[in-house]
Amino acid sequence: MATTLLAAACSIQLPDIELVSGGAPGATGGAALDPNAPAGEQGATASGGAQSAAVTGAQAERCTGQPTDVGVTADTIKLGGTFATSGPVSNISGPILKGVKSYFNKINEAGGVHGRKIELVWYDDGWDAQRGKGFIKRLVEQDKVFALAVAPSSNGLDAARTYLEQTNVPVFGTSGLIESQFETPMQWPVGTGTKSSARIALVRMKQLKTTNAAVIWLDLLAGRQAMDAVRNGIKPILGREPRDFLMNEGGYRVSISEPDFGPVWARIQDDTRRWQQAHGEQVDGRPDFVMFAIDPTNAIKALQAAENIAFRPRVGWGGSAPVFLDLVPQSTRYAAETGFMAGTSYYPPIGEFLNRPAVKDYVTTVQRYYGSDVDVKNPYLEGGYAGAALTVEVLRRAGPCLTRDAVIETANSIKDFSAAGLTPPLTYQPVGEGQGHYGNIAALTVKVDRNGRWALEADFIKDPSPGAD
Repeated sequence: MATTLLAAACSIQLPDIELVSGGAPGATGGAALDPNAPAGEQGATASGGAQSAAVTGAQAERCTGQPTDVGVTADTIKLGGTFATSGPVSNISGPILKGVKSYFNKINEAGGVHGRKIELVWYDDGWDAQRGKGFIKRLVEQDKVFALAVAPSSNGLDAARTYLEQTNVPVFGTSGLIESQFETPMQWPVGTGTKSSARIALVRMKQLKTTNAAVIWLDLLAGRQAMDAVRNGIKPILGREPRDFLMNEGGYRVSISEPDFGPVWARIQDDTRRWQQAHGEQVDGRPDFVMFAIDPTNAIKALQAAENIAFRPRVGWGGSAPVFLDLVPQSTRYAAETGFMAGTSYYPPIGEFLNRPAVKDYVTTVQRYYGSDVDVKNPYLEGGYAGAALTVEVLRRAGPCLTRDAVIETANSIKDFSAAGLTPPLTYQPVGEGQGHYGNIAALTVKVDRNGRWALEADFIKDPSPGAD
């Protein structure tokens, strides 16, 4: 029954197919499907056998202008992706598509990759895991894409992990939001993982000399992973037991549509008073730090509820990439009054970083296609751009004889590469060897200043134990 419903859901949504070459950003091109090709023919043997990423000049000449694998024709490379442009986290993940399309548009206008233009086929899965998995299977079996690019809708990507491994379909430049993206041999994240971000937050709390903290986490997979990483990271990073640092060892779980943060703050204050009394500290119900492992909409509601009762922590509060949006300080002045913090995996277009040529090029390119009103500071939009850049780099290095085996081998040999100049150096090795697919293990901290603008707070900090539980 569930399978039937999923198939029906997939059948009523047409793919968005785009091939941009100097025209309007939204120009579309038809992608002809072969009605006679059996579903699933691009399985584990679709690459036509192993091929070295390095090819001879004669081989390259034979491959130029020729089809070489599923989704690779004489003049196009068909890539696929799922994006949550609707649904509960669309303000985070929706803009990623703009970053991806901006970079691919730029590449296509410059002639493409090995003389082939990039064609992007994508679906909006609304952050639904099974719907996303269904669309990923459709991209592979019906749309016949060569590889997936960025595919930031993490829930669907997580659900399709085994399928992608079985069919040998690589996914380049993922968001890194969910830990499974680093553990599978078929995904190469460009973003810092949720668990890494949580441990980096603990390092930052240590630098700020915090003695205790409360964690508010979203009841979704990424939120649970963040809470687990905080709890498990306290002893190795801070040298303390979780009960001696956390106001509540289980944290404070909230839903994606939490109706009222008043009760959450009341619980935190009550728990903090008990903790302070037990540890011989001044009792005022204010923890040193409050970590937000939640989405921006909930972060805004939490800040507004805190302002209503004049609550603020002693040292600071904030979260990671999901709350680094202009939407947050624009929605509540309290973010500026209290110095709300966030993190990002990329060089953000603020302050001194605006002088970096790569950052300037990123801003100019995105605004060329989407106007000056787009929030270029959104780390997920920037991550989409960087993820597309990693995808293109892998295609270029693999050479004109593109096969899935060739790009997989190439991706696993990337070393010290900054995607679009926006990331710290990325290095990938086969999963199970060295650092595996933990390409980006650092994040920097930004803070809302008194004028309501994001400003650099602390430079990149590395995760002290990438891949830990």
